Amino acid sequence: MSVVVGLWAGLTPKLTGVDISPRKVYRLEYYDVSPLLRLLLYRDMESPSFVRLYRRDSEALMGESSVVDLWINGQLYWYLDPPISSVRVGRDIVFRNVPPECTDCPRMTDAQVMP
Repeated sequence: MSVVVGLWAGLTPKLTGVDISPRKVYRLEYYDVSPLLRLLLYRDMESPSFVRLYRRDSEALMGESSVVDLWINGQLYWYLDPPISSVRVGRDIVFRNVPPECTDCPRMTDAQVMP
């Protein structure tokens, strides 16, 4: 039984953080890859991680990034005002064509775009 638990723990990614969009419509979840995958596949990365984007009201998964190195590479940008409509994490992760949080809202400030 302990072997199964150990294997499960070695293969499970770890949730390391959550960010909510400025108007509280979207949620980003940050995960570190599992310890076993880090040893086998991502030894050359300092912080092998991936990000999931969810819509909060329906809990719908809108996208998942590939594994990237987020070490000194995790600045978040909520570009949710048309025409851009994307979410960017660092230089490697971009979720494109994200629906606007609302249609008649005032434009977001720089502090909201880059928290």
